[in-house]
Amino acid sequence: MRISAQRPSSKPLDLLRAIWRGKAGYLFILPLLFFYTVFVLYPSARTIWMMFMRYEFLRPDRLQFIGLANIIEWAQDPRVWETFGVALKFTLMYVPASTLIALIVAILLDRVRRPSVASVFRTLYYFPVVLPAGMLYIAWQWIFDPTWGPLNHMLINVLHLPVPWTRWLGDPNTSLLSLVLMSVWRLMGATMILFLVGLNNIPQELNEAARIDGANEWQLLRHVTLPLLAPIFLVIMVLRLQVLGLIAEPLFMTEGGPVRSTMTYGLQAYYITFRDGNWRMGYGATWFVMLSIFSTLVAFLGWRWFRNRID
Repeated sequence: MRISAQRPSSKPLDLLRAIWRGKAGYLFILPLLFFYTVFVLYPSARTIWMMFMRYEFLRPDRLQFIGLANIIEWAQDPRVWETFGVALKFTLMYVPASTLIALIVAILLDRVRRPSVASVFRTLYYFPVVLPAGMLYIAWQWIFDPTWGPLNHMLINVLHLPVPWTRWLGDPNTSLLSLVLMSVWRLMGATMILFLVGLNNIPQELNEAARIDGANEWQLLRHVTLPLLAPIFLVIMVLRLQVLGLIAEPLFMTEGGPVRSTMTYGLQAYYITFRDGNWRMGYGATWFVMLSIFSTLVAFLGWRWFRNRID
């Protein structure tokens, strides 16, 4: 009788292969983890650490742990509520306008049947998002120029509207509105893309069934499209909370003026951190951390509200 040689068990080898496959997966995400740690986790941890320190960039010899002193000063600083009011006013104008316009544009583009035409229009609407921000700020300063800018010329000399010769960025009554107009034009394309993703994920069978039941376009939008876009609205709301810390637009276009009409919360924190006095980075970090806590709380409450509506 022939006896075959017994093969060694391959279970240890299979276990080693499984472990290696798991480690190989971690190797693929290692670069992302590295950059996330260096550029997100470490700066966040250092900002929280600085919030409890007297940290003045120009006076490193005065580094000192002061506990809750920065937080107490922040709570008593009248500039907090003044600048937060400006940022909130900007947010209440910008977010609804940008969201509504992006939704209308996305619905119209979703109904374009020729893919090549739709791609051209999507590119045109998204193009301002990828353009260099500094170049756009300079261009819009020229557009808003009260003497040579094309906006006043178009409103008065071309359209013959009965409006005064507006100074736009130079007028406290219109400066914040000017930043809103510029921001809606510049960033609307990003919101439009999110809505297009949501519209493409809606099953066509639902729309066809609603039309068979006699629903018109408005009823279709109200009872089918908008409810199914609720997760997209949540994502947009969370992403747009960043405008509460708006810095770049007022910094480059108005520097917070005129008469602090565009001095947003984020810009005031930037001035405290990098321009005022000895660059009080510890106190400036407190401004940014408190804004992060508020934004996180609002995002959580919004997520709970949207989840309840979806369920």
